[in-house]
Amino acid sequence: MNRRHTLKAAMASAAAIVAPAVATAAGNPDAELIAMCDRFVLLQAEYEAAYKVPDLTIETEERIDAQTAPLEAETQDLLDRITRMKAETASGVAAIARAAHAYADSRELDPTNERLYLCDRLNALLIRDAGRLA
Repeated sequence: MNRRHTLKAAMASAAAIVAPAVATAAGNPDAELIAMCDRFVLLQAEYEAAYKVPDLTIETEERIDAQTAPLEAETQDLLDRITRMKAETASGVAAIARAAHAYADSRELDPTNERLYLCDRLNALLIRDAGRLA
């Protein structure tokens, strides 16, 4: 699978996740928060897809790092703005859950992992289930 195909697949998947949230955001006091979270989810999917290349070398990774720098900067800006906001509705909380789930490392979303602190296990459970239900 080539990089362009991988990116298109990631975009399609992200769009399918994002579309319902965008549709319900109009007239919602959390509309801005929802839009930012949806954009964050989309950018995170693009970022992760960029690194899913066979036989990733250091040179390739450095090239991808340079190519994704603007994407990473926008993602960081969104994250900074999202974390300063307060959700007012359940749909706002669901948008935050989708963003948290998109950002989380799947290896860290195992609430049964006894090597994690209890608070991390509870956070993993919350992020995993909220992302699944959002």
